[in-house]
Amino acid sequence: MKTIKRYWQIIFPIIIMIIIWNFSAQNGEDSDSVSLALAAKLGLSNGVVRKIAHFIIYAVLGASLVNFFRSLKPKKFPNWKPILVSLVIAAVYSTFDEYHQSFIPGRDSNPRDIIIDTLGAIAGFCIFIAIFCFIKRKKVEKR
Repeated sequence: MKTIKRYWQIIFPIIIMIIIWNFSAQNGEDSDSVSLALAAKLGLSNGVVRKIAHFIIYAVLGASLVNFFRSLKPKKFPNWKPILVSLVIAAVYSTFDEYHQSFIPGRDSNPRDIIIDTLGAIAGFCIFIAIFCFIKRKKVEKR
């Protein structure tokens, strides 16, 4: 069972990266149709929906990356190394993703999205660490 969990901890971030890449590979018209429909349902502008989507998907990526690196040395977590490595991976992936978008018809590359993505990853780390520490504290209290 632990082996399956360990594989899942590396597979999940890869799946998130593939999902991000596939969203970025949509041409401008297809991408707009999805975000415009969601924007209409939520009563928000298309731009706001897109930025929220960037933030959320990278928060999930950030949390899953920290979880993977935490699993490599679980007794030493939380510490700065898995967080820093996860941050670098998320920021570099965001940069490549924006570069990739510059080649897609109807899409462009926006450096502001890299900042939003990185902030999303940081939020994901923070949420993951908060939940992890809460669960760890509850386990210690039960002893």
